[in-house]
This record gives sequence, C-alpha cells and structure tokens, in this order.
Amino acid sequence: MEPPLTDEEIAAVADKLRDDLIDTVILAGVDSHGIMRGKRVPVDQAPRVLKHGMPLCDVFWVMHIDESALVDRPEGYTHYFPSRVRGYPDILAVADVASLRVVPWHPSTALFLCNWHQLDHAPVPIDPRAILQRVVGRSQDMGLDPFCGIELEFYVLREDSASLLRRRPADLVPLSDRPSTYGVVKGSEHEPIARLIRSTMAEFGLPIEACNPETGPGQFELTLRYSSALQAADEAFLFKTAVKEIVAQQGFVATFMAKPRADWAGNSCHLHLSLRDEQGANAFYDDSAPQGISEVMRSFIAGSLRSMGELSAVFGPTVNSYRRFGPYSWAATTATWGIDNRSTGMRVICEGDAGTRAENRRPGGDANPYLATAAALAGGLAGIEEGLTPPAMVDDDVYAYPRDAFPELPRSLKEAIGPLAASKVARRWLGEDFVRHFVAMKQAEVDAFELAVTDWEVARFLEAV
Repeated sequence: MEPPLTDEEIAAVADKLRDDLIDTVILAGVDSHGIMRGKRVPVDQAPRVLKHGMPLCDVFWVMHIDESALVDRPEGYTHYFPSRVRGYPDILAVADVASLRVVPWHPSTALFLCNWHQLDHAPVPIDPRAILQRVVGRSQDMGLDPFCGIELEFYVLREDSASLLRRRPADLVPLSDRPSTYGVVKGSEHEPIARLIRSTMAEFGLPIEACNPETGPGQFELTLRYSSALQAADEAFLFKTAVKEIVAQQGFVATFMAKPRADWAGNSCHLHLSLRDEQGANAFYDDSAPQGISEVMRSFIAGSLRSMGELSAVFGPTVNSYRRFGPYSWAATTATWGIDNRSTGMRVICEGDAGTRAENRRPGGDANPYLATAAALAGGLAGIEEGLTPPAMVDDDVYAYPRDAFPELPRSLKEAIGPLAASKVARRWLGEDFVRHFVAMKQAEVDAFELAVTDWEVARFLEAV
C-alpha cells in the first residue's frame, strides 16, 4: 500500500498545476477491459482528492464491455467481486503523482494515473495496474528488473460514433481504400493524421519511435519507446486513449479491435521483453552462448511457451480476439520460438547486450496493456524460477507445417477460459482474486455472444431455410 502524500508534497503538486495554468484535472485508472475510468475535477479540488483519494462507484468492474448489462456474482463466490449483494459501494482513485502530465488536446487540462483502493485504503486486488506492479516487484525480488517495448496497431475509420451504430462490419469505411505495408506513398496519404498523432504524443510525453502503414487499409503501427515495464504499460494505456480522442476530434474513429472486418488484417500488441540484472546488464544476453542467448533467456522463453495457452484469455480477452489467429496472420497461433521468426509465438531478437530481447506475439490490440504485460512477464519469470528448458527452436515457416505439428493454442475465448481458471501461473503471479474475477467476466462475454444472432447467420440461413 502506497504511503499517503504529505502536505508538502501536495502543495508542490498544486504549485505545479498553477504554474501550468491548469483549471481541470482528470484522475483516471484502468478497468479489466482496458478502458480508462475516472472523473474530472476543478483544479482547486486537486489537493483534497490527492490527499484522500477520489471516490467513485465500483460498478464498472462488473459491466460488460459495451455497458449493456451487469455481470452477476457467480454462485458461491467469496472473493473480491463488486456485486448487487454488496450494493455497489465506492472505491477510491488514488493518484500516482509521478504520472502527472498536461493533456495537450484539451485546454488547461492535466491528468493523473490512479490505482484503485478500497475505502480502508487497501488496494483493490483486481486493479490491473496494481497487478503489474506486483509482478514487477516479484521480478525485482529475483534480482531482475523487467523492461518492455510495446508495438500497437490500430485502424482509423471514416466514421463517427453515430455512424457506427448503423454499420454492418462490411460497411465500415477505412481511412484509405487500399493497404500498403510500409508504403511510403500511402504513408504520405496518412501523414496528416499520423503527424498529428506523433506531434501530440510528443507534447503529451509519449514520443513515438516509429510509425508506418500496416497490412490493412487505413491501418497504422506505432512503436512506443522501450522502458521499464510499468512505464511501458502506462504509456501504452495512455496512448490508446489519446489516439481515440485525437482522431475523434478530426471526425474519425480509431479502433484497436483485434479484427474489425474479416477481410482486414488483425490489430496486434507485440511485447518486446527483456530483464536487467542487479548490475544493469541485459540478463538475456551472454556473449559466450550460441547466438548470445543466455540461460536466463532460455528459461524465460520456456516459461512463456508453457504458459501461452493458459494465459491466452488475457492476451486475447474478447470473442473477437480469436478472429485474428490464422495462417499467415502474423499472429501467434502456436507456442513456438525462433530467431527473428515472425511465424512463431515468441520471436527472439539477437542484438547484443543492448538489444537482445524476446517478442511475445500473442496479444492483440484489444488486450489490456497492464494485464498483457503482467501475464507475459509472469509466464517467463515462472520459467526462470523453475529452471525450465525450451523446446527446439523453429527455423522456418511455422504456418507451413501441418496443423498438428505443434500443440495449438486456444482458438476461441470459450476454449481459453478453462486453462486460465486452472492456471497455477496465473493464480500465483496475477492473484486468485484476479483469476476468479476475470474468468467470470470472460464467461459472461461468451454467454452473451452465444445468444447473439450474427450478420453471417442471417445471410447464410434466412432465405435458405
């Protein structure tokens, strides 16, 4: 539990807000879906909420992602789970003052990232940011400091919130009509939006390392800077929200949905992971080992592969997530690894002490950055704890192998729920409360999906039968 801020610390923050001519403060945290939740307060209220926390109803923990309904408390559930039985009490948004940043696309506005606490100031055990903080802390207790670089893909659509309500998937209009992977000319067509995003992110304190058109029409990939795991997840979370707001101000819609249309490429969230030892050296690199891959890295890869299936519901948290997985989708369909091999589940990049890392290619753009990062680290760190050895690496095209050549990962959210519920890695590293909560939420989503009538069913069956 974080120590409360002193009056002197609060006064220093208030002075900073005044110096920046701020009149509105956003206090916001992340829910299980990866959605930003919080409140805006006038700047004169900032000292009060920084000292005591800002109360708000905990109902968002049990809302479906589209807020169409609430998820009931599972029968016999005894752990932390806000429900009708508890009457939806308040929780507290407790600001991380180090996260303060000015929001350049809103006038005179600043934002604090928050952790969620109960009214007695105990942490909410299912808070995704706190879960990642706990995983990072356990890693540091092992003498290993985790670092991460996150690559995010998204589409920009010539739509708005109103038009989306009338659209079938096949009617969605992308920013550009044709794809052009890494295309400089098409990138120039996108540049008014891309430049606006890059320049605004730089003002927001989120500098972009690279930007390019991706494989889908109107699809972008942007690479965020490599940093400590918590900072990387914070920045990915802020980036996703910022992109949506900036693009909406231009009259468009940005989506990180894993597969907005069946004929479009999926949106990914690739995690580039490494660990530094207590001397600050890259624990994944050993110049005396083949390809420079240390035994620590080999065990991390082994743990990542072993847990990839049981953590799939975290990496792919919606029913739509699994539309992304298929041959030549460049998504991780198998628990395999290889050096600079984008057809495997774990791509190893060997670039000496400065750049040797492991890229987990399983998460989609719809994944919660905190939970995806925590799960990816948990699987790998468990492998290090247990001294696991990875299977043989794959040097060629995994997609060209027969389907049964490697153990397949779950092909639907329904398939992924059971392995997560039974996962010892998830329970040990992410927490019993989280697993119970997340499984209940994902089962509710599957139940809702199985009652839905899709456009595909209507087109296929309506006239024929």
